[in-house]
Amino acid sequence: MMVTAFLSVVAVSEPDPVEYVDIECQPAAISVDCNNVQLTPLKLKALHRSGADAALLDVFWRLHVQSAGKDLGTADSPGASSEWEYYLPSDKWGNADSVIVEAYRDSARETLLAQKRASIVRQNPSPFPVDGDWKPLPFKYKNGEYFLDKEKGFVFMWMNPVAGNSEMHPFDDVAQNPDTTSWKSIQEYPLLGTQLLLARKIDADLIDVDNLKVKHLEGADGDFTGKINAKEGSVGDFDISSDLHARRGNDDMLLSASLIRFRNQYVSTFIGADTIPASSGGVLISPIRIEVSRSTASYSAGINTCLHSTVYGAKSYDDFVETGNHVLFAPKGDICGFRLRTRRVDSNITLSLMDSIIMAVSKGITMNLPSNAEDGQIYFIRNHSNGDVYVYGRISPLGYPTSGTTKVHITGGWLAIFIYDKFNNIWTGNRFSSGW
Repeated sequence: MMVTAFLSVVAVSEPDPVEYVDIECQPAAISVDCNNVQLTPLKLKALHRSGADAALLDVFWRLHVQSAGKDLGTADSPGASSEWEYYLPSDKWGNADSVIVEAYRDSARETLLAQKRASIVRQNPSPFPVDGDWKPLPFKYKNGEYFLDKEKGFVFMWMNPVAGNSEMHPFDDVAQNPDTTSWKSIQEYPLLGTQLLLARKIDADLIDVDNLKVKHLEGADGDFTGKINAKEGSVGDFDISSDLHARRGNDDMLLSASLIRFRNQYVSTFIGADTIPASSGGVLISPIRIEVSRSTASYSAGINTCLHSTVYGAKSYDDFVETGNHVLFAPKGDICGFRLRTRRVDSNITLSLMDSIIMAVSKGITMNLPSNAEDGQIYFIRNHSNGDVYVYGRISPLGYPTSGTTKVHITGGWLAIFIYDKFNNIWTGNRFSSGW
């Protein structure tokens, strides 16, 4: 048997490779933060593809920035290029949701070569309350700012990274321009839980809770009837730590468990368990320490004092020490470093209630004793001249208290002591001769 086979050869030519212009976008979606700042640039590249081959191609770029399919604006490249980087402006197009990328052959942008869409992904803002009702233009709301319209029962939040406002009330803007408005409305009462999650605020005249825990609390006024525990922070001018510390201008106050301290540029006052610095080594202990340091050069500038006391009102009895008015009452102890005010006199004077030791340095002068002195007022008068000086007043040198004279003299170099008896309204006195 014979088998005959036929071989057929057909020549087929390959089709021409497909040629087109392709656009590459990196990244595929544009990321924008809550302040409308683009995080990374949109990198564009135009490629001429022929089959499996690709080559860069210079094109004229045009971008259409859109929101809900409507153009908000366009941006053109400055010239022809195969690659282009672009940043969205931060001061406009805050509600844009996509960018249409177009590549043209000509600068007039008439011959379209390729087109591609890139989405815009936006970072959500942090909600922040704005007090009061809606504030019309020129007031501008920032992204995430919101207010509560109590009358309409809605919370309105500005959801545009570009600060702005609507020309009409947000309630009307949302109703009339639902696709282009930058306001987001949340009905207050049906969506109260959602409102609290978004707004982080309760707007109410009264909040009554048994136990309230907050990280930060602000208020204009507050009345507290219970206990307040605070480890740090401030109350008015007081800084709270383990101590209370207040400052205002030159004034400074410290309150601790063992010390109260007041200071300014002239005075330091310490009251506490022990006010002497530890550097003293414990040699001296004192619960009260007062330091005054103010330099004065003028005659009328005033005086420096550590203690200014006025005590009166109680009747004094000679046979009962727990009566009368005493600036110091010391059942035990003494006065260490006791000294009295010393005054040098060279002319005629009337002694004051604040005088104690008088040094008469000129002969022939007269000194008048006051008639309204305090009981026990005492003067030490030393004649430091080479002649007599004279003292006037109701004086009883002898025969106390009936006898009296109105004038005595102190011989040069002698010392006289005068003590006032307020009950009998008379001065008593003695003289001590000079020499040793």
